[in-house]
Amino acid sequence: MNPPAITIPPVPSQIYLHHTTLRPRPKLIAIGDSITEQGSAHANGWVTSLSIRYSRRLDVLNRGLNGYNTRWGKECLPLILGEILGPSASSAGDGSAHPSDVQSTFISQNHRDEASSCASDHCSDKDQQQQISTELPPYSQYTFLIAFGANDSCLPDGTCSRNHVPLHEYSSNLKDMIQMIQSWTLPLSPNSVSVALLTPPPCNTQVVSTSRHNENVTKLYAEECIQVGEDMNVPVVDLWNGMQIPIDKDGQGSVDDLTKDGDTWKHEYLSDGLHLTPLGNYKMFQLVVQMLERPIHSSQLECNNNMAGNSEYPSGLGLSVTQLPRHYPDHSMVDAENPRNIFRNTD
Repeated sequence: MNPPAITIPPVPSQIYLHHTTLRPRPKLIAIGDSITEQGSAHANGWVTSLSIRYSRRLDVLNRGLNGYNTRWGKECLPLILGEILGPSASSAGDGSAHPSDVQSTFISQNHRDEASSCASDHCSDKDQQQQISTELPPYSQYTFLIAFGANDSCLPDGTCSRNHVPLHEYSSNLKDMIQMIQSWTLPLSPNSVSVALLTPPPCNTQVVSTSRHNENVTKLYAEECIQVGEDMNVPVVDLWNGMQIPIDKDGQGSVDDLTKDGDTWKHEYLSDGLHLTPLGNYKMFQLVVQMLERPIHSSQLECNNNMAGNSEYPSGLGLSVTQLPRHYPDHSMVDAENPRNIFRNTD
């Protein structure tokens, strides 16, 4: 079975044309191990699929590092944050403006008609600027996905023992990484950065038995990741349960399929017992999108009926592709005679 083609969901023409922004494009950063790194290694990768879905709405960056666990990821995280966010709040201290502080500018729905009128009437720059409304977006400028656990859960006496991290340290490392991200830009807008966790996916221990004799060991790390999400009030994608549900003809899974199809997912989703096939990447993409597009509720836990076990999950991040503005005005809204006008910021 081949994965379905990734497309951008249809948006009503009026929203498509007029819901645009001059604000710096938000960024979605995936941090994890080889399952994340390989998510951009081919056209069917789950990170690649996110780039396609959020084209012109989010810049999707992959910072997956094969073989890494939370211990090594935590040590590398300051370099990633420095690269993407700039100096930390504790080291900056120069009062310089941050990209996330740039005021949002959305093109109003009647702007195209007004722009045409403005061109014919030779209106001033001030009049042109008044036709652009300003408001702060309801989503974060930087969204971090933390996806570790597949290597942490290696057996301490197995062939990959150097990658093993004890369960209690795994939990502590995840919390430290969340706190580091949230505090990096603390003096700036508190909503400029958001974080979500991805549990380790299930593995086929019949194939990778030398490093993982019992797949329930990985399950313990997945459960701990969910607990960390609840403790830190950040959304969690339960890959452990979600990826054991096959994809039906409509590209969706059902909880009933979990018992009916048994171990079908091991052959459809896993290429070597651990890493993902194209179909496995598509399933992971589906589960991540479900979380990204759920509405934001600051402390409410939601039950995701698409997951097995009816576990409770923190809310999503409100990154609905049909509601995010496209970056820069649509070409049909650019005044051919005075193209500069529409790109003028209101600041």
